[in-house]
Amino acid sequence: MAEGTYEYECMRAELLGLAHPSREEFEEKQKLRQETEVEEQLTEQLKDVDLQGESLQGTSGKMDELTNILTATQQKINKFKVACGSLTSLLKLRPSTPSSEPAAGAAEGKSINDALDTLDTMKDLNAASDATVAKAAAQDIGTKVTSQLDKLDSLLHKADNATYSMKHQTDQMKKIAK
Repeated sequence: MAEGTYEYECMRAELLGLAHPSREEFEEKQKLRQETEVEEQLTEQLKDVDLQGESLQGTSGKMDELTNILTATQQKINKFKVACGSLTSLLKLRPSTPSSEPAAGAAEGKSINDALDTLDTMKDLNAASDATVAKAAAQDIGTKVTSQLDKLDSLLHKADNATYSMKHQTDQMKKIAK
């Protein structure tokens, strides 16, 4: 006999020496218990969605920071090309002249590693957000999830742009280093 059934409650009352509950009382208590459980689940889901929203905002900020770093790096590469374009030809004529190119490559390598770490973090957040979308049951949770999906689409677009930019900058640095 399963716990929570009318027969179970009758047997329990008999063993404890209490009066048998009426069927209506039992059904009313059962209904209240189910409503309370549903409210608790919805509250928990709302908390989860809010936490996901906060983490998405943090990730969006990190992607904006990555974009700013990539833009600054691209500007430095362009300035380096303009200033050192003629030096490259001079270096080819004078191989004994020391060059400062490895220092620029090391700085780029660090920002690329930071960017890759940020991209890994974003992939983890994408997986966690998919689980949240599956749990959405109420309309208000659905609205928040839809908003989060829009933010994820924006983050994916930013990540694609960042990936392209990093690849392009890496190729430029390789050409400069040659």
